[in-house]
Amino acid sequence: MGIELRTPSGDDWASITDFDGRTFGVTHSAEEVERLRPMHDMDRFRVAYDGKQIVGVAGSYELDTTLPGRRIVRMGGVTWVGVAATHRRQGVMRRLIGAVHDDIDARDEPLASLYGSEGGIYHHVGYGTATQVRVTSIDVRSTAMRSEFRPEPGAVRYLEGDDIVPALDRIWTRFRSVRTGETGRSRTDHEYFVASGATERNGYSAVAYLAHRDGYAAYRTKMEWNDGHPSHTVVVNEMAAVTPDAHAALWHTLLNLDLVGTITSRAIAIDDPLPMLLENPRSLRTTDLNDGVWLNVRDVPKCFGARTYRVDDRMVVEVDGTRWAIEGGPDGASCTRVRSRPDLVTSHGPFSSLLYGGVLPSAFVAGRQMSARNAGALDRADIFFTTSLAPHCQSQY
Repeated sequence: MGIELRTPSGDDWASITDFDGRTFGVTHSAEEVERLRPMHDMDRFRVAYDGKQIVGVAGSYELDTTLPGRRIVRMGGVTWVGVAATHRRQGVMRRLIGAVHDDIDARDEPLASLYGSEGGIYHHVGYGTATQVRVTSIDVRSTAMRSEFRPEPGAVRYLEGDDIVPALDRIWTRFRSVRTGETGRSRTDHEYFVASGATERNGYSAVAYLAHRDGYAAYRTKMEWNDGHPSHTVVVNEMAAVTPDAHAALWHTLLNLDLVGTITSRAIAIDDPLPMLLENPRSLRTTDLNDGVWLNVRDVPKCFGARTYRVDDRMVVEVDGTRWAIEGGPDGASCTRVRSRPDLVTSHGPFSSLLYGGVLPSAFVAGRQMSARNAGALDRADIFFTTSLAPHCQSQY
């Protein structure tokens, strides 16, 4: 009997979570399994069976994302992709991803995305990297907020109890609209995140929430007493600042937490202005830089016609033999299939990476994943596709 792909039912949830735990090396508690269930639509999942045994899983979330120009498109967030170690190199993952893509297409979601647990897998199925994850560390005792950027007293407060979810929900809706690459969240999403952060984890405290009228920060603390010389570690899980004043006020408060030696985070964008606000800019260090969101454009006209571009121009891109003319500028765009001579030639993954505007076409040309008609066309493409604010996504899915 061959490997069969099925759409699971709610009764399969426990088996799916068991498989996921074994594949990714984690143990899901009964409470976590129950808490995760409402977040997952089994109609969006596909499961590979070898007889009665699950040997592969993949699914997607119903999401939307912000494109350049604050345009929002629907997106399938591919997730829970795993294949049993006993069934590798048999095409199971490719079949599962294909089935999930078919489902995303049927739902008229023009874009698919994911976070890759490994960096060498997903370009084989049409994905390209579109954002970066920056890991940072701040030596708190070597710096402070510059005096001209410090907020008035009372600008930041702690959120507690029933105030947390409504505040996060309200601020996040505003924040995600100004950051290309970020996703929308429902009230249910925020309720799940707050519930998940309500207890200690891996030696870190429950999540605390700082709020400004135009932003919030969520963080955990790990105590390090060092025989009477405290140097706690704070991890900033999320920083959602809609305005520069909110950004400065929240960071000023974090830098003034008692007993803290180091603040680490994976939430700071590559172009975040924080170093320029600090007395010692060098105190903020980038300790790692990794790929973030991977994109697979499912409907080229809908996606590239939805975003805006930095200048008015017309670029023709040949993607795996099909030529697309993208004509637009700061006010909008259109994307149509043409037979014109291409300015750029590439495959689907690098083309998908251009959607958020965070990668220079010239970088792909240098990396031999794209070619340009001439130097002038490449210069135009670098200006046309890229954005002044780097795309960034703090949402994990």
